[in-house]
Amino acid sequence: MNRRRPQSFASGIPQSVTLPSYGKINLGLSVCYKRPDGYHEIRTLFQQIDLADQLTFTLQKQGVSLSCNLPGVPTDERNLCLRAAHFLQDRIGRRTPGVHIELRKRIPPGGGLGGGSSNAAVTLVALNHLWELNLPLTTLRSLARKLGADVPFFLLGGTALASGIGDHLEPVEMWETPWIVVVCPSLHISTAWAYKELKIGLTKKGECGKFQSFLRARPRLSAWSQWLENDFERVVLPAFPKLMELRGELLVQGAEMASLSGSGACLFGLFADREKAHNAAQKVGEKTASFLARPTRWGYSEISTVFAR
Repeated sequence: MNRRRPQSFASGIPQSVTLPSYGKINLGLSVCYKRPDGYHEIRTLFQQIDLADQLTFTLQKQGVSLSCNLPGVPTDERNLCLRAAHFLQDRIGRRTPGVHIELRKRIPPGGGLGGGSSNAAVTLVALNHLWELNLPLTTLRSLARKLGADVPFFLLGGTALASGIGDHLEPVEMWETPWIVVVCPSLHISTAWAYKELKIGLTKKGECGKFQSFLRARPRLSAWSQWLENDFERVVLPAFPKLMELRGELLVQGAEMASLSGSGACLFGLFADREKAHNAAQKVGEKTASFLARPTRWGYSEISTVFAR
């Protein structure tokens, strides 16, 4: 990351900061029931990974603008970075300096890795500092929930057990730090379609997923697949044989477990051995985009530390 020392905006030299924006995988995901409000109650174990986009914020005299290196990524109000900036302006009810946001994408969009949600969370924290708003973390969390169900997680970072629609978070300290191979084929899977295909009704399950039991047992990585499941796999994998094939390839290459992230289309494999993970990323990379990653922690506290230097 790179931070240019702040200088007086009045001097005509803009203030600028460049920050990473890390993605996530869902180590497991259970869809519990459909809530009366139309959303689904879920349980999921989020793990932040060091596969990252890059965001550069440069103050300008007026206006909020966005550019992106990846064609097809919206740079208008559909982009969560712009929405996050406007949410902050609306919240304080006064004018701020303008800002240009340069987004350099590395996290594949729409694959279940949370790139857009991560971008939004980093934007909230960065502009809270650059605009000297001094909003408390509780206010940023409230704005994050309005931006999307996954956005609050990226204010926390690390590992977290999530409930509700994914916005109620319990921090978790993991006892294993696997090597992670993330595989992202060129497929689009509609989350709305995936939920519809699950046919989950209003009836509540007893225990939703095995997450609490998993966290109590603290099993070795080699046993994680016995505890961590993704409900979307039972409808997504049969409908997309390519994903079934890639998941099998990760296991053949030595993954201790392999699964979808969210509703896909990205998958991941967890490896105990770096060399096996590296070889798997190369092998699967001959067929489709793949990335070697590690668990990380990058949330409100870590981002704020950059501005305190």
